[in-house]
Amino acid sequence: MTTRRTALLFLASLGLLVSREARADLIPDGEKRVDYTFELENSSQFPDYVFLAHPYTTSFGAPMPELCVLGGMPRIVGKYVQPVVYAMKKSDYEASSLRKLEGAALEAFFAEGKGLISSGLTIRPEHFVPDRWPVKGMHDVVRVEKLEGGVFVARLVKVVYFFDDGKRVPVDYPADGKRPFPPGFAPTPPRDEAAETPSPSTTADPAENTPAAPAHAPSGCGGCAVKGEEGAAGFMFLLGALAALRGRRRAGNSGSMAP
Repeated sequence: MTTRRTALLFLASLGLLVSREARADLIPDGEKRVDYTFELENSSQFPDYVFLAHPYTTSFGAPMPELCVLGGMPRIVGKYVQPVVYAMKKSDYEASSLRKLEGAALEAFFAEGKGLISSGLTIRPEHFVPDRWPVKGMHDVVRVEKLEGGVFVARLVKVVYFFDDGKRVPVDYPADGKRPFPPGFAPTPPRDEAAETPSPSTTADPAENTPAAPAHAPSGCGGCAVKGEEGAAGFMFLLGALAALRGRRRAGNSGSMAP
């Protein structure tokens, strides 16, 4: 009985793992994956400071905490993280062991916050857009507005959309800091509200049938969405394994009852 229970627990764990890994690489229905980067454009105007982003990783699998130093160069952002922009006096940075830290030690440094000045600005990567959009990438630009007396203000100033035909179209961020859509693409209601929207009239103006924007504005984390059929993959795997295990047990019982 102990062996059977151990086998069941193992199969259950394996089924959950399969389900989770299947969801992690899932692209939402009607969307496609795009490249995402961001940069701090005017760090050279503050030579006495070093600018950092945390939490940060370039991984699209399991998160691997990395030190990210900003400064005029595009930075790739992996899944599952939304970095906050920090500043640190250059002298403090060079005197610290920050460049040598990784993993839990790096996390602990930022948790303690010694010498760090937070801008409070969170970078929200977007890794998916509607598949009908002729867009293959987007790039956020951050600017330091103020850094003095322990006060650090930074904001998103524009997003550059990279189109399939090679065009680059910059769009300014509005005052609310929400990422604007590409020109010509209007937002649509969230998925949970779309079902409540009445069907369009058959006499509607054809000009209104523009390509749909993502059901979520492109400002959230490019984390993994979940499809019902993929989410059930692990469960179906577990059911199959349990059926095979019961079949073997019944076969064993029948053999033991034979004369």
